[in-house]
Amino acid sequence: MDAIYVILTVIAGLALLYILWCLAEPFFLDMDKAVLKKSPRKDASINNIVINKMPMEDTSENSAPDLRFFFFSDIHAEWCPANAKRICNVVRAAHKVSGLDGVIFGGDIITYPRYSSKGFRYINQVTSCCKELGIPFYGITGNHDVKVDNYVEASGFMCLDNKAILLTSGTSGKKAYLAGVPDSGTRKLVWPEMPACEGDVPVILVAHDPDTLLHIPADKRPDFMLSGHLHGGQMKFPFKAEFRLLRKKDKLPNMGAVQGTFDISGTAVFISRGLGCGIMPFRFLSLPEATVVEICL
Repeated sequence: MDAIYVILTVIAGLALLYILWCLAEPFFLDMDKAVLKKSPRKDASINNIVINKMPMEDTSENSAPDLRFFFFSDIHAEWCPANAKRICNVVRAAHKVSGLDGVIFGGDIITYPRYSSKGFRYINQVTSCCKELGIPFYGITGNHDVKVDNYVEASGFMCLDNKAILLTSGTSGKKAYLAGVPDSGTRKLVWPEMPACEGDVPVILVAHDPDTLLHIPADKRPDFMLSGHLHGGQMKFPFKAEFRLLRKKDKLPNMGAVQGTFDISGTAVFISRGLGCGIMPFRFLSLPEATVVEICL
C-alpha cells in the first residue's frame, strides 16, 4: 500500500506541475525572426504538394532583406497575457534596430464575439503605436472575426482582405505585392480567390489559415505567405495527436507544416504560433510568438 501511495502521489505531483506549466506558458513571449527567400515555383497539384521544413534564419548569405515586417496573429483577447503594451514595445525596438516596412496582423482578435471590445482595445493600441512611428499597419480577417460586427472599421488597420498593394523596397528598389484574403469562418467555409496582381511581380500573401495555399491554382500561388490559425498546436501531444484526432480537417499540419518556415512547392511560408489561447487558456510546448519577417525578393 505504501508503494501505491507513493506512486499516486508522484503522479498527482506531475499532473499538478503539468497544469501549472500550461497556465504559465501563455505569459512567455518568444520574439524571433524568420527569413523568407524566393524560390522557383513548382506547379504541383494539390495532391502532389511538397513540403520542406526550412531554417528560421538562413545564415549562408548576409545580404540585406528587401522588405522587413513585424508579424503577429491570433490575439484571442479573452486570454492573452502578451498584452498590447508588450507588443508595442517590441515593435518600437524592432523598428529602431533596422526599420520596418509594416506591421501585419494575421487575424483572430477574439474567440467569442462578446469579448470584441477587449480585442478592439488591444488592436487599437497597436494602431496608435504604428501611427506614432509612421509605420503602415495591415491586417486581415480570421475565422473568428467573421462573427464580429464592424471588425474592419473598428480595428483601425489597413484591411488587406481581397486587396493587393504594390510596395517598393527602400533598400533595393524591388517591387512586390502585399496581398490578403479574408477567412469565411468554419461553419460555412469558402476558400478565397487570390487578389489580382499585375505583371511579373513577387506576391506576399497574408492568409489566416495556411490551408488556403492548397486551394489556390498552381499558376496563381504566391511567392511568399504569412499565416497563423494553428497556434503551433497550442497543446502539443505525442504523435501530433492534437491534429490527427482533434483537427483532422487541417491538411497542412497533418502533412507536417505546423509552425515555422517552409518551402511548400515553391512558396516560402511562415506559420506563426500566435499570441493568445483559443477556447482554453492553456499552452504546452508552444510559446506565444511575435516575429520579424524578412523578405528576400
